[in-house]
Amino acid sequence: MTGKTPLVQVATCRALAAARMLVASYFIAHATGIIVMPEGADLVPRAGTATVGSWATITVVWLTGVALFVGRVVRPAALILALYTVCTALVSHSGLFVLPVAQHTLWIEVAMVGALVMIALTADLPTCRAMRGGVGADDPEEELSRTRLELAATRAALAEIQASDKVISYPPALIRRSA
Repeated sequence: MTGKTPLVQVATCRALAAARMLVASYFIAHATGIIVMPEGADLVPRAGTATVGSWATITVVWLTGVALFVGRVVRPAALILALYTVCTALVSHSGLFVLPVAQHTLWIEVAMVGALVMIALTADLPTCRAMRGGVGADDPEEELSRTRLELAATRAALAEIQASDKVISYPPALIRRSA
């Protein structure tokens, strides 16, 4: 085993991260009031209609959106946002099934719930965890062996530089850690 992640897995993990950040940005924008619902129902309460419950809802949606965007506690954040979206869809579209516009926005919200569930299901893929260096990464013995080899190569290069009388007039190449 070479210790490197195949390109397809890297691309998949990056695509999942991009999709996660796009969905999270929708909820962050929605909680800050940048996105206004077409029916005129805002998530951000107006000065006269603000309640503790509405501010708590905005805070939870914004915090879970930021957690989803950053990539921390992804599964709980995605599930909380999915539950919020289902409840919002059922409450806001409860009596409006006769209007085609209401049905259209309902299906958009159902699709958003599907995206959030997919994010929750793929939040902890072993290949993506290994790329980030989290749990499920390479064997600790293999990592230790790789680190020792890199240290030995660095020491050999340093000894060679110290032994030579040559003046280095250009910056040496960066020694990067192998993945």
